[in-house]
Amino acid sequence: MFGPGPAPGAGLPQRVNRLLTAAPRLTAGRRLRLTAAAALVPVVPVLVAFVPALRALG
Repeated sequence: MFGPGPAPGAGLPQRVNRLLTAAPRLTAGRRLRLTAAAALVPVVPVLVAFVPALRALG
């Protein structure tokens, strides 16, 4: 069915089970670090825009 095999559909249940199993999740610490890094992304353009102006004023 999906390629050469001993019989049509012989490996199909294993393929279906592999596709239906949940993907491994990130650990809580890694999710926290990823969220913190993603929260800092919008700050970068603001710093690029305002730091030179604040230096000029100061």
